[in-house]
Parts: sequence; structure tokens; C-alpha cells
Amino acid sequence: MNVVVVSPYPPRRCGIGAYAAAQVERLREEGHRVTVISPPDGDGDVRVGFEGGRPFRAAERAGGDADRIVVHFQPALYYRPRAPLSKIATSRALLRLIRRRRQTEIVVHEADRPIRWRPDYVILRRAFREAPLLVFHTERERERLEREYGIGVRSRIVPHTQGVRIRGRLSREEARRRLGIASDRPVLVVPGFLHPDKGIERAIRAAAEVGEVRLYVVGSVRDATPRNQAYAARLRELAEDAAEVELVERFVSDEEFDAWVAAADAVVLAHRRSWSSGALARAQALGVPSIVTSVGGLAEQASSLDVVVEDDQGLLAAVALFRDPSRMAR
Repeated sequence: MNVVVVSPYPPRRCGIGAYAAAQVERLREEGHRVTVISPPDGDGDVRVGFEGGRPFRAAERAGGDADRIVVHFQPALYYRPRAPLSKIATSRALLRLIRRRRQTEIVVHEADRPIRWRPDYVILRRAFREAPLLVFHTERERERLEREYGIGVRSRIVPHTQGVRIRGRLSREEARRRLGIASDRPVLVVPGFLHPDKGIERAIRAAAEVGEVRLYVVGSVRDATPRNQAYAARLRELAEDAAEVELVERFVSDEEFDAWVAAADAVVLAHRRSWSSGALARAQALGVPSIVTSVGGLAEQASSLDVVVEDDQGLLAAVALFRDPSRMAR
């Protein structure tokens, strides 16, 4: 099979790029021929700027003899802020790709709430409605898109864990030794980029209030916007004031990311806004339970090992639960 994949791609620091790379690796292992279209900072076979619809026009050119064209979609990847003409061009290029290459499928990692009078959203709505297939990670995400865009779509649900490739598995003790983490208290880990939507300050406050745990916040700012930089500064202050918390502020490789997850008694994902979570999928693949807030599709994505909470009080109770491993065992 000949497959074209449109996505950010490593070495770009991007969860969607990592997801796409795992998909491409799996396809190639199965013997398929895969052409990756990526931004210039990714190791794709074809590299183009991702603004103004360029990747979709490249996919149209490359996909004439393709059996599948897979577009990994998240608005910020393709739509340039405060550039209305570029946004219209992006939506038009996606709609044209769908109409001319009916083997196109869109993996919807996230979609913005539409502003229905704006031309870029009017065209994007048509693209979603006419697409032969939209792929979601949860039914909740599909229902939300159909409700907000006022359309019905042809869809399939694919668990987020299908985009996870684990290179090497460490036991909890091996991971803690590698990272230099003490084992005298339960270890909670908040992994991933530092962003206000992640609600990381909620996890810090819960750990500080419960006490007798160690909470490691492991990640860095991906997009250096003033809002994100201010949020990171706020997290530094909160971590400095909480003896139970350590902020490990740096980008980590997939291998180190997995080591931090493996070292944890639980991963904490106190998101305020989310569709689905790659970090939750990696924790599930490694067999580590998570505490997750019930936003977006996270509750549906959660497994029987995970604890879903509704609010800050629920988060506090869940952290307290993991403070006593014997209670978790029961």
C-alpha cells in the first residue's frame, strides 16, 4: 500500500509528531510505502511550510497514486494567527484535497469551536462534512465536533494508545535509580509541556496540601508566547514554595519521558481543557495509573487503572489516595 502522511514530525518537539512517527514506523514495518509531508523542522520526505494550505496542496500532488492520505489535524499546526486570508486559503486547500483525493482521512487530534460566520470555518465545516473519514480517539470528541459544527460525519474511533511506541521498559525501581529519585515517599509525575490548559498549578497545590508525597513536574514551554512564559514563571514560584514539589524544567526525549512515567506511582493530568491525551496513552501503555480530570475526552480515554476526578476537591482526594499505596492495592 502507498500511504501519504501529513503531520509535524520529529525532531520537532510535538506530541502529534510523535504520534504520526509511531504510525509511520508501524506502516513501514508492515511493508507499506510511506511518504511523510512535514514542516521544514521535521524529517519528512517532503518538507513544506505548513501555513496557507501548502501541506494539503503537497498532499494532493503526492497522493495521486496513493491508497491512503492521512492528515493529522490540529488547528494551530496549519492556521496562522491573525492572518484571515491565509486561514481561508488553508481551509480551501483542505477541502480541495478531500474533493480531489477521496482516499483522504483526517485524524482529528483537536478542533476549535467554530465561529460560524467566518469564511475559514464555513469552508472547514464543509471539509469535515465531506471527508470520507474522520478519525477520533473518543466518542466524546466526535460528538463535540458534530454538535459544534452542526454536521454529521463519517468516522472511526481509534484508541490513542495506537500512536504509542515504547522503546524500552523499566521497572519502577530501575526508573527511579536512573533518574535519581528517592523512594521514601509516593511519587507523582506531571509530564508534558507547560501550558495553562494543563492545569499544572492544581496538581502542585493538591500535592502541597496533602503532603507526604513527591510531585515532579517534568516539561518545558513549547511555544514561547507571553501567556505561556508567564504561566511557567508562576509554576516556578509555586514549586519553590512547596517542599513536596520539584519542577524539572527542560524538554525530555521519549526515552526519558517514559522513564519519568515508569518511576511514578501515578501520573497527574489536571487539565482544564483537553480533547485526548498522549501522556495518558503513554502511561497506559506503561501500565502506570493516572489521575485525570473529566474534561474533553479524558474520562472516556481513562482505563480501569485510572482515577477520574471532577474538580479540585476530587483531585485532592485522589492525590491523598495515592499517598497510601496500601489503600490503592485494596
